Amino acid sequence: MNRAIEKPVSDYSGLRIGYARVSTDDQSVQMQVDALKRAGCQDDHIHVETASGVSKKRPKLELALVDARPGDVFVVWKLDRLGRSMLDLLAKIDNLTRRNIGFVSITESIDTTTPAGRLLMHIMGALSQFERDLIVERTKAGQAAARARGVTIGHEPKIDMEKAARMIAQGKTVRQVAEHFDVVRSAVYQRFSASARQQLRDEYLAARAAKRKQE
Repeated sequence: MNRAIEKPVSDYSGLRIGYARVSTDDQSVQMQVDALKRAGCQDDHIHVETASGVSKKRPKLELALVDARPGDVFVVWKLDRLGRSMLDLLAKIDNLTRRNIGFVSITESIDTTTPAGRLLMHIMGALSQFERDLIVERTKAGQAAARARGVTIGHEPKIDMEKAARMIAQGKTVRQVAEHFDVVRSAVYQRFSASARQQLRDEYLAARAAKRKQE
């Protein structure tokens, strides 16, 4: 069980907890382990795992995170060994920070036990948030443009084709049909072209004329 935070630490003089990961069994993890040892991790506190970069199940990583205590430093050979994505990586580092555990990535020379390392992580977090905001903005803009073109976003608009055809034949405008079914006008245009609408009206008028003659 993770130890609760009692008070912030001013130094990180505890253990160095190492985590190494390879994607397949035929890959060697020895280079990572050697680097972790040179960074001060002892054999008993180096956790080795075989798991793909996108795998959500990483039991050895969970064990390594549990192994870390306030004042310890969590060490990886490279940032991509820890997180499945930038967001996942930053979330894990933030969790370590909240537990008063330092973080070191050997390859990128990131060390959150130093002011420069903490500043770098803040910058990475800000850039990640900026990227998320851009994605949301682009998604909303794309959806708005799609709706303007009559493309369905989410559930397909429910238009009773038989009833819509009858309304058009009886002289209802595209706007009136769209309002009746609570859809954008382009959704009606997609289903009934100008020639199709004209044909429906012609057939309806012809049928009415024939009926009057019979009467």
